[in-house]
Amino acid sequence: MHRLSYCLVLAFLALPGLARADDASDTFFELKIRPVLVKDCLPCHGGKKTSSGLKVDSREALLKGGERGSAIVAGNPAQSLIIQAIHQTDDELKMPPDRRLPDEVKSAFTQWIADGASWPKVDHKRPVGQDAAAVRHWAFERVKRVEPPLDPSHWSDRPIDRFITAKQRAAGVSHVGPAGKRTLIRRVTFDLIGLPPTPREVTDFFSDDSADAFSKVVERLLASPHYGERWGRHWMDVVRYADTAGDNADYPVPEAALYRDYIIDSFNKDKPFNRFVREQLAGDVLARPGVGDNYAEPIIATGFLALSRRYATAPFELWHLTLEDAIETTGRAFLGLTLRCARCHDHKFDPVTQRDYYALYGIFASTTFPYAGSEEFQSKKFPRMNFVPLLEPRRAEPILTLYRLRLAELERKVHSLESTKDPEEKRRLSAMSSELTRLKRASLPAELPGSYAVTEGKPVDVPIQRRGDPATPGGVVPRGTPRFDFLAGNPPAAVSAQSSGRLELANWLTDPAHPLTARVMVNRIWQHHFGRGIVATPSNFGVRGEPPTHPELLDWLAARFVDRAWSIKDIHREIVLSRTYQLASNLDAGDDSIDPANRWLSHFPRRRLDAESIRDAMLAVSGQLDSQPPHSHPFPPIEAWHWTQHDAFKAVYSTKHRSVYLMTQRLVKHPYLAIFDGPDTNASTDVRTHSTVPLQALYLMNNPFVQDQARGLAGRVIASSTDRVARIELAYQLAWGRPPEPSELERAIGFLHQTLTVLSTTHTPRDSTGTDAWTSLAKVLLTANEFLYID
Repeated sequence: MHRLSYCLVLAFLALPGLARADDASDTFFELKIRPVLVKDCLPCHGGKKTSSGLKVDSREALLKGGERGSAIVAGNPAQSLIIQAIHQTDDELKMPPDRRLPDEVKSAFTQWIADGASWPKVDHKRPVGQDAAAVRHWAFERVKRVEPPLDPSHWSDRPIDRFITAKQRAAGVSHVGPAGKRTLIRRVTFDLIGLPPTPREVTDFFSDDSADAFSKVVERLLASPHYGERWGRHWMDVVRYADTAGDNADYPVPEAALYRDYIIDSFNKDKPFNRFVREQLAGDVLARPGVGDNYAEPIIATGFLALSRRYATAPFELWHLTLEDAIETTGRAFLGLTLRCARCHDHKFDPVTQRDYYALYGIFASTTFPYAGSEEFQSKKFPRMNFVPLLEPRRAEPILTLYRLRLAELERKVHSLESTKDPEEKRRLSAMSSELTRLKRASLPAELPGSYAVTEGKPVDVPIQRRGDPATPGGVVPRGTPRFDFLAGNPPAAVSAQSSGRLELANWLTDPAHPLTARVMVNRIWQHHFGRGIVATPSNFGVRGEPPTHPELLDWLAARFVDRAWSIKDIHREIVLSRTYQLASNLDAGDDSIDPANRWLSHFPRRRLDAESIRDAMLAVSGQLDSQPPHSHPFPPIEAWHWTQHDAFKAVYSTKHRSVYLMTQRLVKHPYLAIFDGPDTNASTDVRTHSTVPLQALYLMNNPFVQDQARGLAGRVIASSTDRVARIELAYQLAWGRPPEPSELERAIGFLHQTLTVLSTTHTPRDSTGTDAWTSLAKVLLTANEFLYID
């Protein structure tokens, strides 16, 4: 069978470019289905060759099928011949005929067909290829300096409100009234720190009648260490953070937590975003000896690149795919562009050429990445490699010298004792062998702190990979940044012959005149305050992304962001202090009929808490939240690591720390996060899915974690008073941020009485019936919509 790469899709499937970033089904097809069709199916079922009369170059062709009938039955994998073929259960129906496809490919095809077998559509009216560069697309134009429009109603003099009301007037909608103080403090507290306000915080805000009462709440929250945990988690979604490498055995990376903590700390410090970007791409270059404790921080920041996903079983195997991940994540995170398409051909919609892609590829190919372990860590005894010391070279080198000497000494002694029969010598041999294994595997001595980070490698320019296949090189491309910035009047950055080019890339991205970087970040901030960005496709500002609902507002925010020293907290203040943010969440029937998606923000969008906030809120109100940052994850000692693709690393570590600190893997989703729409750790996540499925209700009803938090809340209210009414009022205040209504109080008293009556006749020991009854009430409060949603 001919070897055909993924990107022959241009010739054979005639469906160029990746789908819109917010269309999960199209993205799934592009990443999981199309490559297999092109490589494994088209040689026999595409172009002039159509074995058994079957073509696979379109959805229609698959539905039509060949001599045996339809190849797919949308929504029914069991009746789809293509599923039978790839499972090779019939000797006469095997695809491909010479080998078996991996299990994950079979699962992907099953899921694709079960979900309806969607196939991305092409807008044939759009110019493609080189003509795409001629499109005057808003995102590639310079940020415009705009003045907020006048508001004849004088509803608000804040700039954001003036932009919003102008669009509302044009659309024929109006805004609802302001949210109440209890609603507002709960909203902003969850938004900024991801935790519920305490009863004392609610009371203090309610009793503060000063004009700046809300502003004082905002400043308190922005100064909280929990702020970085909340907003760091949003960034961790974008940079596909995980605690494992992603190879077939999914080896753990204990040092990844240093990058996690760097992110949290950077948000807490309000590190200027341009510095934040530069450190993640080129922190090792920026780290200079002689600057004390700040030497380690920028090195740790390059965990952004080091965490690029690994594949297969050997160190640095399928390396072009790892570099593709680095390029794609860089594009999505900082540029708001999907660059993966340009690996095989010029981007069919955005002005990104294949030369642009390999100019970036050369930058990352000139970078030394670490190796965290894989199957050959076990089978071939390959140690971890290229972990970066966090001490300056003058301090690290003496420690490394002693480490090398110790390794040499141990190897010599182990070799000399290998044939011993003396019992005492055998015990010594065993101890030394264990120490040697531990020291070799670790890559660095225990007394020298190290990071999963990158460093400068040998500068190299790389050839274009024809059709995305490293085995078919084309012309060599000099390292550099994409050239599309010519549209905004900014030339690409020149790369020094002596450097990888990562610092030049970082400087190019953070140039104040860059048309994308500031826009992309302020849009992400807006997204997490309102549930939807001004650009609804936050990692795709390209031609196939959604256009901004408020383009002038987006540019105003981006210009302000740069002018205010790239301060993220400043953008928070501007947003949450606007009257638009402080609107109530109730609907106006007339406005809802005009604007059912609430694009013009006539009201605040009610939404469910994300997975982390639900878990953290339960821990907080139960009194069991450990609010201190944890130590490292309890991975097994490195000498015990033995994982292979058939016995991959899998673990779930119980903790009462905040959910941002949960150990998360690439290949196996954390069981809780999987249920409540946590991020995909294999790829940059800009918008999480929002599902309502039975498993969520079953978890809330039955999981021991929820029961434990309900019991903890019950214990708090029992200990607070002997008065039943006072206990109920405290339970409502803790869980819902408000006292119960009279009817709710009456129902709660009746519920407790009924529960105690039942338990007194059926439950032993008798002295626990009171706690059980209060636990039952607490569980009702913790699983109610008022706990799980914010208005």
